[in-house]
Formats: sequence, C-alpha cells, structure tokens
Amino acid sequence: MRGRPRLPNKPLKLKGIHRVKKRQADGSIRVYLYHRATGLPLDENRLAETYADAEKKMRTKGEGTFLQLIRHFDQSAYFDGLSEESRKQYIWKLKRLEARWGTCPVATFNDADDALEFRKDALAWHNELGKASPRSADNLVAALARVLSFAREKAVIKFNPLDTFARLYRSHRSDLTWPDELQQQFIANARTAMAMAMILVRNTAMRASDVRRFPWTRYDGSRVQIRSTKTGKLLWIPATRELKAHLDKLKETKVGALVMLTPTGKAYTKRYFNEHWREDCDKVDAINAEAKGAHAEYVKTADLTFHDNRGTAATLLAEAGATAPEIAEALCWSVDKAQKVIDLYLARRGVLAANAIRKLEDHRDKISGGPSYSKSG
Repeated sequence: MRGRPRLPNKPLKLKGIHRVKKRQADGSIRVYLYHRATGLPLDENRLAETYADAEKKMRTKGEGTFLQLIRHFDQSAYFDGLSEESRKQYIWKLKRLEARWGTCPVATFNDADDALEFRKDALAWHNELGKASPRSADNLVAALARVLSFAREKAVIKFNPLDTFARLYRSHRSDLTWPDELQQQFIANARTAMAMAMILVRNTAMRASDVRRFPWTRYDGSRVQIRSTKTGKLLWIPATRELKAHLDKLKETKVGALVMLTPTGKAYTKRYFNEHWREDCDKVDAINAEAKGAHAEYVKTADLTFHDNRGTAATLLAEAGATAPEIAEALCWSVDKAQKVIDLYLARRGVLAANAIRKLEDHRDKISGGPSYSKSG
C-alpha cells in the first residue's frame, strides 16, 4: 500500500514489564523497558528473548531460599486470580518480606525445630514493627503467613510456623456507624456527586474507589453491577428502591460516562473526592450542632469515615435478620468478611442477642401454645 506510512511495531504486552519515560538531550522522550521483578533492562528489539532471559534469572535467583517461596506465591494462578487492588497491596508487602527474610533457607521449614526458631524470630520482628505501626506490622506478618501457608498447601514445605499469630492492631470502629438520620441529612445537604456517593455506598457497600469510577453501563434500570471483594469480578445485584430512584433521576441529566462527576464534568481523583466528602461532612456537623444545641452530644462526622458506611450497610442487613451468607450475596462479599463485619459492628449493640432471645421466646410460645408467663389484668 503506497503512500501509507508503516507503523512501528508495538512492544509485546508481557506481564511484569516496567516502562520508564526519560527525556533525551534533544528534548525527545524515550521509553526504556525493565523486567519488573529483577530490574534487568530489556531490549525492545529483542523483547521476547531478553524477557525470557530475565525470567530465567529470576527463577534461579534465590533458589533454595525464602525468596523462592515468594516467587512460588506471586507467580501462581491463585495470585493472578486476586483483584487488582489485592495484588497491589501484596506487592509492597512481598518486597519488605524479601528484604527481611529473602535469604532464609527453605530447609528451615522442613525441620520442626528450625521452623519453631523461625516463628520466634518472626514474632519478635512483628513486635518490633508494631511499636511504630501495629496495623502495618499485622499486614506484613499476615502476608508472611500467607506465603508460608500457600507453600504448605502445595507441599513445597513441611511446616508453616505462622499458622496462627496474635494481631497487635485493635480496631475500635465497632461503635462507629452512620445513623440513618445522619446519612439522610448528608444526602439532603451535600453536593450532587457526594449525595450520590452516599446513596451508592449505603445501598451497595461499595469501596470509595469503585464509587468514584462507577459508570452508567453498570446500571440496567433495575440492577447494578458491583465488584466482588472476594474475586474482583463484577456481579449484578438488584438495585434498592432508593438507589433506583436516585439513579433514574440523575440519568435524565447525565453528561458523561460516569455517574459521579466533578463540578467541571471530570472524573473524581481520590484526593479531590476526599476533599469534597470532608467538606460536606462538615456541613452536617454544623446542622447537628444547631439542631441539638452547640454544647449537646451529637454524632460527629469527623469521627466517621466513608468506609464506615460499608459496615453500616452490612449492619442494617444483619439487624433485618439477614444471615452472613445472605449479606455476602447481597454485597458481593465473602461469607468470612460478612461474618467479621457482623461480629465487629453488632457485638456491642446487643442486636443479635436481642434477635436470638426474641426467636427463643417465639419458639417457646409456639411449642407451649402461648406465652409461658401469666398476664395480670
């Protein structure tokens, strides 16, 4: 085909390639390719070959050490099946583990005594990290335990010395849920985008990142498509009456591909979303103070986070009598996660205990033919 310029070959889209843009002396921009795991430079003209060489060096590097167990984990089908967010979270943890434990011999986990010594060292490391950040320390040791449990499951090692460990971080958010009245005040007084964010999270328990990027294509008029926290896949769930009403009304004037847009019609960045959310939370604080008295006790949104709405949504389902499997299905969570939320948010409210006693009383009435106590008239 004459007259048509030939397009340059595009680099192969191989997994684990890090692309770095650098400005040259003449002002042009050049893209350099590196193998992400090893940091080795890749030749764009021999990309497949140099990539294969880097992969081979990565597999042989750390052979017989804990680094090999890390590679066994992060190159597995299990790891690939995690959500993108989960994989990102693992990356920084695995780098820390590689720096601290990478040279530890695999043989350590094939001898009971050596494995016990490793446990002592790992728990001491956990305790030392916890002095600066208990939550970060828990996350790192949990990742360490997962790498070891995965290796144990696949029969790569005999012993997992971290099958259990006591976490240092204690969440105190079990008392922090958004009262329905406060949510409704927020919706009534917030800007359109933030009100829609509240509607979405209180009806679906979506993450803030998914709320910010929620497109109209994930609403078909009766259902919404949300991301499973367990698999990362998109699943359809029925839209509540409240959610459907707000989406239908907003759809009449939609101007973009996303449900939530900034005042200038752009997608929300994380920082800009947080700024607007906090500003609108402050409005509700002012309303509460004015309504209940400047010195009266009232729920302060400064103590609440966007994330607390997710726990609130699950809490309301549990209070309505939904079981952990039902909550998991409705919110696209794992059953374990749903049960943890129930345990966290409802334990101090006595709701489940009250429900259990009511069911017990109803059962006794049913088998005895009536209330077991005498009524005085």
